Amino acid sequence: MTVTAKVAWLTAPGRLEFRHEELPPPQPGEMLCETIVTAISPGTELAAYTGKPPLRPSVVYPRLQGYCSVARVLESSAEGFSRGDRVLSFASHRSHLTLPAGEVLLKLPDEADAGKIACTYLYHLGYNAVLRSGVRPGSRVLVIGLGALGLTSVTMACIAGADVHAISDQARPAAIASLLGAQTWRRDQERPLQEALDGGADVVITTVSGWDDWQRALRLAGQNATLACLGFPGRGEPPPSQNPFDSQYFYMKQLRIEAVGWSPEVNDNRGFLRFNERENIAWLASLIWSGRLDPASLVSGTYDGLELGQAYEDLLMRRNSAVTYLLKWAA
Repeated sequence: MTVTAKVAWLTAPGRLEFRHEELPPPQPGEMLCETIVTAISPGTELAAYTGKPPLRPSVVYPRLQGYCSVARVLESSAEGFSRGDRVLSFASHRSHLTLPAGEVLLKLPDEADAGKIACTYLYHLGYNAVLRSGVRPGSRVLVIGLGALGLTSVTMACIAGADVHAISDQARPAAIASLLGAQTWRRDQERPLQEALDGGADVVITTVSGWDDWQRALRLAGQNATLACLGFPGRGEPPPSQNPFDSQYFYMKQLRIEAVGWSPEVNDNRGFLRFNERENIAWLASLIWSGRLDPASLVSGTYDGLELGQAYEDLLMRRNSAVTYLLKWAA
């Protein structure tokens, strides 16, 4: 079987096009798949769409977009996979793909909803922030920013038993965070928030890039606290007017600052990397298909896959305070 794939490419800031690629029959160890649904990861994708500085200098235009995909196997030359199987992967936004078996993150059970499972990695990023920053039952956790990763961080910190607070000036995401179990605050409510934190947060998870919010994180962190960065302080902004490592906060509070976006991909042969990407995703997906975790709070709507550009524009305009969107490709 040979198919023609429609693949989303970002050729320059704001310039999205769909290219046609001919996909030959799969080679041994590969599968030919049709995409069912992809989820937009707003922070990463909108940064590229608006032309913010790349995280890695090697990533330039043209570039692929997206990494949250569920597809159906059309033809398989890979052991353990058959026609009709549904698989989660880091594939970009595209109608069809050739997928090596080793890149499958999860084979979905029959009862799993593809659209919900497509959001699994967004939860993994919040889960990894909670794991890496040492959140424990009773920890005071502050999440700054309530986009998709802010909400997944709130979700996972609440599941971990933390006392969770969150900052956002957007009413709808704040309402969602409240339903998830967090106490929410606007940025102009820093003084009462500081009192509620009673000495400061044990963990501050930052999911935004503004220097003002970084200073806010420094002020609201408690003694020996961890600042867990899912956002990218200063990305696309001029140099800050205040020292981001001001000694009255960084030194006197003995803060630990850590990037928490990555985790080990797989376990090692002796089991020392137990909380790795594959096992974390499998556990989170099991929470989703069992109903204990519901991505409906993240998904603000659904677009046809070829309407990706419109979905980006609506997210940038904060239409109806959208969090993220799903893209449908096949029935």
